[in-house]
Amino acid sequence: MFSLFRKSGAPRFENRYNISKKILWIVMLLCIAPLLSVILSIVVGKASQEVLFFNVKPNFYTSIWTTFGIAAALFTGILAMIDYTIRKELTITLFGITLFISAVLDVYYLLILNENATNTNNISEILYFIWWINRLFYSLTLLIGTAVYLKIKSKNLRLPEQKSRIIWRTAITSIIAGLTCVLIIANTSTILQRKLVLDKMVQIDLLSFLPLIFLFIWAVFYLPKFMLRFQGIFSKLLILSIAPLFLAQLFMALSTSAFDTYFNAAHYLRFISYLVPLTGIILNYIETVRNEQRIIAKLDVEVKEKQTLTANLLEREALLANAEKISKLGSWELDIRNNSYKWSDELYRIYGFEGNSFQPTHAIAQQVVVPEYSKKLSKELSNAVKNKTSFAAEYQIMQPDGAKRYVLNQGYFSGKEHKLVGTIQDITELKEATLKLRKNETLLREGEAVSHNGSWEWHSNQEYIFWSDEMFNIHGYLPHSTIVTLSSYFNFVHPEDAQELKKTFAEARKNKTSFKASYRIIRPSGEIRHVSTTAKLKEDEIGNGYAYLGNTQDVTQLKETQRKLEEKINELNVSNKDLEQFAYVASHDLQEPLRKIRAFGDRLKTRFTEQVDEEGKDYINRMQNAAERMQILIDDLLAFSKVARQTKAFETVDLNQLISKVLQDLDYTIESAHAKVSLTVNEKVEGIAPQLAQVFQNIISNSLKFTKPNTQPQIEITSQTLMGSNLPVAGAVANTSYCVIKITDNGIGFDESYAGKIFDLFQRLHSRTEYKGTGIGLAICKKIVENHSGFIFAKSIEGEGASFFIILPLKSNAAQ
Repeated sequence: MFSLFRKSGAPRFENRYNISKKILWIVMLLCIAPLLSVILSIVVGKASQEVLFFNVKPNFYTSIWTTFGIAAALFTGILAMIDYTIRKELTITLFGITLFISAVLDVYYLLILNENATNTNNISEILYFIWWINRLFYSLTLLIGTAVYLKIKSKNLRLPEQKSRIIWRTAITSIIAGLTCVLIIANTSTILQRKLVLDKMVQIDLLSFLPLIFLFIWAVFYLPKFMLRFQGIFSKLLILSIAPLFLAQLFMALSTSAFDTYFNAAHYLRFISYLVPLTGIILNYIETVRNEQRIIAKLDVEVKEKQTLTANLLEREALLANAEKISKLGSWELDIRNNSYKWSDELYRIYGFEGNSFQPTHAIAQQVVVPEYSKKLSKELSNAVKNKTSFAAEYQIMQPDGAKRYVLNQGYFSGKEHKLVGTIQDITELKEATLKLRKNETLLREGEAVSHNGSWEWHSNQEYIFWSDEMFNIHGYLPHSTIVTLSSYFNFVHPEDAQELKKTFAEARKNKTSFKASYRIIRPSGEIRHVSTTAKLKEDEIGNGYAYLGNTQDVTQLKETQRKLEEKINELNVSNKDLEQFAYVASHDLQEPLRKIRAFGDRLKTRFTEQVDEEGKDYINRMQNAAERMQILIDDLLAFSKVARQTKAFETVDLNQLISKVLQDLDYTIESAHAKVSLTVNEKVEGIAPQLAQVFQNIISNSLKFTKPNTQPQIEITSQTLMGSNLPVAGAVANTSYCVIKITDNGIGFDESYAGKIFDLFQRLHSRTEYKGTGIGLAICKKIVENHSGFIFAKSIEGEGASFFIILPLKSNAAQ
């Protein structure tokens, strides 16, 4: 078996060629079986052996084993050729041809065997010589065939035509060699029959070991190399065939006559040496079929996996396309060698084209770039190619409709593939938002600088306080020139205010609330500034406060203005006291001379009526009328000043009751004018009842005064409640409810161009001879309404009457 096993150092032996133990033991048992026959013939004798194995013709067993061997060899050769047509592999084919030619020689051997079966004396030398020639041919063919195969493998032939030529050459050479052997056997057989070479048999016996020598060389020097090149089942069983080959030749050398035990054993072992390679081919076919089934199953799995991968790939491509569409991110690739572009569908859309609507080119890629950005982009791409680095560039593109978009182009140069690979993202919204944010930041900084408002933020998990630029300016530092912490900030605070500020901040943190504080700071120059801080607590999703966001305003100027304002208020209070003193004087000292003028005028008219002529009487009347007007004017001025100085508290006023009381006071005037008055007012407001009564009395009195001749005066008083947002006046609070009272008459009316003028002090639209009055009444009305946070205005068409609108909040700010 020649190193079929090798000792591994352990008690067990390692199978060197990984041969199945079952097959190994079967071959060994088949090879050992002839030894039993030899042992039996020695023990019981030849006669007893014939009885045991049946008394048959001498050539019976030899013919059977030879026929089986021929069948096995022919079948092996046929299967080998079929294997070559399928696999185009030379390994089995070369040995198949050898076995096929050997089978042909064995057919000739069988014919001679059967023709001379009865002449055992002459047949032994003939059969042995034919056997020797056959075995010599077989061993030489195995040796030469294996050497040729190894030589072919070293040339690494792959083309089927080359392999076919080798097969035909081997087959023709083998056939020629086989025919040569047949001719030699036929010629030599004749000579042997003539007993011309019987004296040469001793030399032939010495040559009987020549096939063994060739088999030894083949098994030791070529077969191991063959096993390294071809490690199939056939080659493994080819190794096992060495045993029956050696034993067959050995038994034939020990044979003394034809058809003896050794002779039959040799033919049996030759059959086994043919059967083992045939078994190898059959098992090889079985293994091939199994492998094909496994491959088919594996391919089926791989196909399914590939289908799954393809589906996943398509799904991922769809997800990638959707992701590109959502993120407005397109990809591209530029092959530098042939200047060819590839764009994703989203990149087409970013550039304003239909997806995959044309083959992109370098010219189109440059054309979409706004001209002022072209050089910058080209430089970035050139540097990336030159330095084999990545790149990033922001620029504008122009779509076919003229719209401009901002994009971010970034990627890298792949030196291995010699390609530029990148992505382009539409960042128009981000860019515009960034520009807007920068603008807002600039406006915020300028706004903070103008209003002296600084912003700051402090997180509870850190000591550092973030300051805006204006915060540094307020505290007398250049922006970001120093680091401010929570503990160091109190060093900026005036010592007299520091403890109070610490207390306020500590309470706010403890109670988790916002806070306000006013205090003084000291700048590095020593200047003291007043500041006001408002801080809001920032909370997370579960309501835990984690930071304070604040605003600090420099109120030094405001404090100075407030101080000056307080001084002015004090001065105004002094002035008001002087005015009150003047009002007192006006109400007493100024009216006393008027009363005396009127009293003396009355005495002149009473006592000296007969002594004063008509002209004197006229002078006296004029003097008394002037004094009366002066008296009324002083009373109205006093009334106006009282309105301005009113300090009474607001109370709930029922407008219906109030206006009804006013109408009762004017009852005589209404009856005298035969006027018709209607009242539909039901609201209640917060205010000062006497002042509001004066408003309605003045306006209703005017409606009764400015009537048209021969026309019954009609006055209609109505009301409704409206929100401030629905009022036709400026200054109304949108979310405040107001009562709108409308007083409409059918009097003489007025030119609406004077609608705003009639509420001014001492403004009259008619002469004193036409209508009495001082021109102060409507001014008093306006003052009272404004004191109630209300509005008053009038609308009119001259000759068709007038409408006065009095708007009062249901809940007055003064009342609150």
